[in-house]
Amino acid sequence: MIRIPLYLAIAQWALLACLALLLVVAYRQLGRVLGQSRTHPELGPQTGARPGRIGYERLSPAGGAEADGRRPAPVLRTFVPGDGEPALVAFVDPTCPSCEGLVAVLDRAKQGGELDGVRVLLLTTDPPAYLQISAAFRDTALEIGRPLDDAELAAYKPSATPLVVALDAAGVVRAAGTAARQGEVRAMISACLLPPPAQLLPVI
Repeated sequence: MIRIPLYLAIAQWALLACLALLLVVAYRQLGRVLGQSRTHPELGPQTGARPGRIGYERLSPAGGAEADGRRPAPVLRTFVPGDGEPALVAFVDPTCPSCEGLVAVLDRAKQGGELDGVRVLLLTTDPPAYLQISAAFRDTALEIGRPLDDAELAAYKPSATPLVVALDAAGVVRAAGTAARQGEVRAMISACLLPPPAQLLPVI
């Protein structure tokens, strides 16, 4: 009877696990491509809309572990449009190459000071472990959250990724759509920095 060394057996199981993960990622990507090849619902809210708040669990930057080494308690937050701060809300997927490009462009913009005074929130419905697949998501200093209630996302219409929604300081949508290249992201930044529409300005 042939006996396989223990380290070889462990290596085989580890390889099978990696292959299974790759198959899952490939299946998700194929589903996304097929889904976007059909006529999908309108992507993103219309300009001038005022979408509501979003409750989310903060995934990154992650908090430190507790004293006994366990995973810290979830950090729950709420994004409220129109709190006086312009915002870019991006719906992303760590397994999406365009989303990785978007995160990289946003990181460079933040380092260059282009996002000063702008809140940036990346939202993903994927499990936290997926953030480790992509170096762009794993290493970013931008805030990443996982929505708690799908119903709250309906007004944002995130039918595909990456979707970027530019909200001005009054919480009004000034632009929305796919964006991953530097020029597209800069246009979104400029849009969220626009002054609120005249009808929303206080009367003096």
